[in-house]
Order: sequence, then structure tokens, then C-alpha cells
Amino acid sequence: MACQSCRYQARLLARSLRATADLASPRNPFAVTARRTAPASKATPTTPTPLSRRCFSQTTTRRNGAPPSEFKQAIASAVMAAAPKTVAASLTTSRLEALYKICSSPALYQIPEQERTYEMVRMTADGEEIGYPIGPWLQHLDLQPSFSSWSQATMLHMYTVIARMRCLDRDTSRNLQHQFIDQFFFDCERMMHLNHGMTSSALRQRYLKEIFVQWRGLIAAYDEGVVKDDRVLAAAIWRNLFKSREDADMRQVAAVVAWLRATLQDLEAAPVEDLLAAPAKVFKRDVREMFKLVDAVAPQVQEDLAKVGGARAEAVAKA
Repeated sequence: MACQSCRYQARLLARSLRATADLASPRNPFAVTARRTAPASKATPTTPTPLSRRCFSQTTTRRNGAPPSEFKQAIASAVMAAAPKTVAASLTTSRLEALYKICSSPALYQIPEQERTYEMVRMTADGEEIGYPIGPWLQHLDLQPSFSSWSQATMLHMYTVIARMRCLDRDTSRNLQHQFIDQFFFDCERMMHLNHGMTSSALRQRYLKEIFVQWRGLIAAYDEGVVKDDRVLAAAIWRNLFKSREDADMRQVAAVVAWLRATLQDLEAAPVEDLLAAPAKVFKRDVREMFKLVDAVAPQVQEDLAKVGGARAEAVAKA
């Protein structure tokens, strides 16, 4: 059985070669090649000749059955015509892979193989395995170094990229989104296998279906929050990224809301080609910078909340 890395690379290769599928179309004269046979010749008596060395290519049937030079030139022309498509598809796949790695790094974590071997992996109260944080978001936002935190933070970053891809034409946008999302689900399966020792393919596929449902719901929730206001967006982030925790720090939630708004504005102002041309420069904002913005408006927010609370108290007293 092939390893996860080999299967992952094979899937990417299949998608990068999809652009050359038109070579196999019935309209292509090189899709099906007719069998060539040597013309039959009449038997003529021959005189024995001394044995001498000859190459396989010098055989009579080999020479007569060789394709003509025009046919070779036509095949070479077809290959050269398909080369730009193949190179472009391969380049797009590699750039999308680089872009995805940037999206998946902020909440990256690791579970050492030694802890899994000796059954020393830590668990949450809900039974979720916890590793060791690598990405900066886990420390800055007090997130558990777990699969759910990593997947939610990754999907949040992917949402900003998907929102920018929607500005392209329909076919291009759909193709790029499918390839980009495939990168995420390939990586999810890899994380399940390597970090959590989930060797059952059927079990991984079941979890992937659940993650797909979460992804579709996340897109709808964030779209609603972006269109409406920050309260709706903050509620969506609190439900997904912070898992609806009652002890979640609203200052951190507000910082993520500010980061998401600022990132969407940055992507809107930048050329859409930068997503593939310069993936390292897509995310220009640091979530730590957003805490300064939140702290700057916090006194005004507290004052407004105090007024609202006082008005409600007066209404209750009069009632």
C-alpha cells in the first residue's frame, strides 16, 4: 500500500495532467493510432549468404513498418502544443500548494510519535487529542493545539482566499477553488494518519465528510457576518474558531474580527494574480496588531455597554 505522501503526490499529479485530457478526444487524430503492418511480398528464392551482424532496426519488417516522418512530426507538434497546458497546470497546482501551506501554518501543531507509541498523548475533557503548538495563533488566541483548532484556523484563512477568488470568471474561479480546497482535505487526511495514528481509511473518510459539512456551514456563516455587521461575524468566529466556549476572551474574538476585515480589504486592494504569483505576501496582517485596535476602542465600547445596561435596569425597575 502506498504511503500518504505518495498518494498525495499522485493525486496532485492527476489534477495537473487534467489539462491535457483534450489530447484523447475523438477529434484528435493521434488519440487512436491504426496498426501498421508490413506489406505482403511474394516468396522469391534466395541464395544463402554469409552470416553477418545486423541491428534490430535493420530488420526488413522493422524498416517497412516504421511510421513515416510526417507522422512523427505530427506527434511532436501535438506534444509541443500540449506542453504549455501541462506546464501551466503543474505550475498552478504548485502555487496553490504553496498558498495553502501558508493558510495552514498559523495553528500548526504536532504530536510526537514517541508519545503515541507509549500512549502518553494528552486529552481534553471532550476526548480530543492535544499536541504541542507550532503556529503563532495557538499562543496568541489561547487555542488548544488540536486538530479542531488547526482545521478551524486553516479554514478561516482559506475563506479569505476563496472570497478573493470569487472575483474571477466563473470557470476559472471554480477550477481554482476546487484545487485549493482539495489541498486542505488531502492535508486533513495526512494529519489524521500521521498525527493521530488513524490508519483506517474508512474512518478517515467519515471524518472528512463531517469536515466538509463544517466547511460549507463556515462559508455561509462568515458570508453572513461579512455582509451584515461585526456582531454577526463575531458570533460566527466564536462558534467555529473558539468552539462556543463560555470562557472565551471576547478581546481575542474582537481581534480576529478585526484581522478578518483588514485581510479582506488588503486582498481586495491587491491584484488577484498575487494569490499565485506571491503567496507569501497574501496575509500582511498580524493578529497581535489587532489587539491594539481593540484596546483603542474598548473604553468607548464599555461606556456604550454601561449605558445599555443602565437603560435595561431602569426599564426592569419601572416594570
